[in-house]
Amino acid sequence: MRIKLWGTRGSIAVSHADVARHGGATTCIEVELGANANPQTPERVIFDLGTGVVGLGRAHFDLGRTAVFQTHLHWDHIQGFPFFAGLFNPKNHLDFFAVPREGHSLRDVLEQQMTSPTFPIGLNALPCGRTFHDVRPDACVQLGDLRASAAEMSHPSGSTAWRLDHRGYGFVFSGDCEVQAGGREALISLAKGADVLVMDAQYFPDEYETRRGWGHSTAVDAVEVAIEAGVGQLVLTHHDPAHNDARLDEKLAIARRVAGRRIWVENGFDGMVIDLANVTGLAV
Repeated sequence: MRIKLWGTRGSIAVSHADVARHGGATTCIEVELGANANPQTPERVIFDLGTGVVGLGRAHFDLGRTAVFQTHLHWDHIQGFPFFAGLFNPKNHLDFFAVPREGHSLRDVLEQQMTSPTFPIGLNALPCGRTFHDVRPDACVQLGDLRASAAEMSHPSGSTAWRLDHRGYGFVFSGDCEVQAGGREALISLAKGADVLVMDAQYFPDEYETRRGWGHSTAVDAVEVAIEAGVGQLVLTHHDPAHNDARLDEKLAIARRVAGRRIWVENGFDGMVIDLANVTGLAV
């Protein structure tokens, strides 16, 4: 697995000099699995369709076999979709997997955001092939030799944590989650023994006290979950748009103090690459 973070910001995209190092695109993660003899196995997996997917599309107009696993339907996780270049290549086919929320499927929500007068091109005008799959909150999807497992997290309207297992590697993305409000044990179980956990850690512990119920975790929460799950590497993501690079450095320092030598911890940043075949684990 080769994992690339194309968007690591939560709530709203930001762009100014003070966030240049971590970036300001909203959530999108790419997992490259490479060419596979099994025709049912995707070559690429995408998690979430925030503004980070725009950069992904510029880099990969020809997507090959691609599966999209959506964590939830909030605006910051779908707003990049209409500008994703891969949708305009008729050679591409994307399979979308998502839990419907409050009676609305992922297809419903994407169609609504691409409807006049708010957007000039409708979903049906896109030339790529696409199939939408509604799944259960505890779904297990087998695509060739790729296994995708889901667990429900605590977040307004709900959110899905996803785990990928492929050829001995395990990767987990928590999606948006407030583990102090629920879902902590489910996430620990899902992430057990994974090579990498990318987890929502939007808040400092003191900030969280005035944001309970908003659906996000702290950096300390993420470290504690990762250690209990026994994961190899922890990446903090869904950075608050109000946190500049200096504040994110402070948050990482808190996480590393809690982690000690028990686990490798890093802040996610736009463009970060984690190659699980690389012994160092991290490249830029």
